[in-house]
Amino acid sequence: MRRSLLFNMTFVLLLLALLPGGMALAQEENVLVIAIPGDIETLDPPFSRFQRSNETNLNIYDQFFRYGSVDTGLGYSVADTGTIEGAAVESWEWSEDLSSIVLNIREGATFNKSGREVTADDFIYWFERAIGTASGTKWNVDTANIASWEKTGPHQVTLQFSKLSPWLFFLFRDQSQGPMDAMEAQANVADDDPWAARWLAKNDVGSGEYYVESWEPGVAMVLRANPDYWAGKAFFDQVVLQVVPSSADRALLLREGEVDIAANLSTDELAALEGAEGVKVLTVPTRNQMIMGLNVTGGPLADARVRQALSYAVPYEDIIAGIFSGKAKVSAGPIPVDGKHHDGSLWPYTYDPDKARELLAEAGYADGFEFTLDIASGVATTEQIAVVLQAAYADVGVTMNINLQTAAVFGEQLGTLGHEAWMRDLLWYVDDPGYTGVATFRTGGITNWMGYSNARIDELIEQMNGTLDEELKAELAKEYQSIINEEAPQLFLADMPFELAMRDDIHGYVQLPDNLLWYWPLYRESMDG
Repeated sequence: MRRSLLFNMTFVLLLLALLPGGMALAQEENVLVIAIPGDIETLDPPFSRFQRSNETNLNIYDQFFRYGSVDTGLGYSVADTGTIEGAAVESWEWSEDLSSIVLNIREGATFNKSGREVTADDFIYWFERAIGTASGTKWNVDTANIASWEKTGPHQVTLQFSKLSPWLFFLFRDQSQGPMDAMEAQANVADDDPWAARWLAKNDVGSGEYYVESWEPGVAMVLRANPDYWAGKAFFDQVVLQVVPSSADRALLLREGEVDIAANLSTDELAALEGAEGVKVLTVPTRNQMIMGLNVTGGPLADARVRQALSYAVPYEDIIAGIFSGKAKVSAGPIPVDGKHHDGSLWPYTYDPDKARELLAEAGYADGFEFTLDIASGVATTEQIAVVLQAAYADVGVTMNINLQTAAVFGEQLGTLGHEAWMRDLLWYVDDPGYTGVATFRTGGITNWMGYSNARIDELIEQMNGTLDEELKAELAKEYQSIINEEAPQLFLADMPFELAMRDDIHGYVQLPDNLLWYWPLYRESMDG
């Protein structure tokens, strides 16, 4: 099997050299090979609900802003969410009353494919397209309270706000917030596709650190470094995103030195790689949570007592010890343990199967019920947790079926409330419960994939986001946590570290709050230095 796997990898690398429009992987070039579980779903940033697409778009589009970073001295850096740096936007000036901001676009930056200079017209198109497509970027515009935008110079755009905008910088360093070549996009519209969404799903028009050189869906995508990137050309001339569906195969390829980074490995596979020759495993503490969302719009899961019962039936400590090898923390509510304004005293749940049975009986389900948990395939950790939960729920009389879906199908159904229950990680890239509340627990929130609605929660979120007084926000956050804990539209399973396995000669890793891998700072250090 090992010989077959390595042969297949060699075959794939030879195939990449022959892809239409591709270039050979020249031996003299610096090439980074990343084994990924599945294909890139879309290259159109506003329409991505997928981690792999988000990561690719982070690297091919130049975001408006970016976070600074701090070297931990532990072999990696972490994003400093308190420091905002310019990227596509070089500088900015707020009005005295904070009702508007002038964005000064970086002059001399060019789009990778056309070579055309990035101008204010491209930024205006970005905003127009956000509204016209009613996509994820529209949500960012609305959530940043941006009321209008105006071109005020060849490389200048002025934004006006409807009210205080506490998250402008945090939202506009997101992977989807990067200017796209307006002329290229507009040249590929259709009568039934006025924003070229179909074309942009398969074609990149960014000005970022890399661009798509070739793409064989289901096999690999090859990115090439932008030689004229404003912050300097990346160390790696090419990045090969190699599709390897099996996590065991990804781990083996890394161990054998056939790939440089293996994404989405299970905790068991990561543990097995620790200490392996030529391999290192980075373990970075985060505020990110593994959560299980419950569709509250109908059936047994519409009853809060049933959702509470499922919360009491979770073997929290077993998940931490058995799946995360003790490296994660037991979650305690909708704000991570290390998150701003977290209050663990408000968390009512421990592993208590007797309490779970009692609540099920109160809700009329003394004999249990059956439901289906959907999870995206290729994510080993969610599969492992699902199996643990399946056994724990069976112990209290509840049958939980596990349904593996492709990332594309899983993401599509999230947006349409197509899941009875789902599991995935929640990325706390803004350390503010008001922000996560807007996205996840507010009625109609963009990641409110539970169909949850509570008028008081909506009021608390609005109040938290309308003040800069952190003491007041902390008081509001207490009631917010209490209500969410009691109504349990989500199960909070673990506050997770982020772990990534790579060859030990790869350096420069920066941990971003959304767990996306930024290729530009990475470099290979030879044994001779």
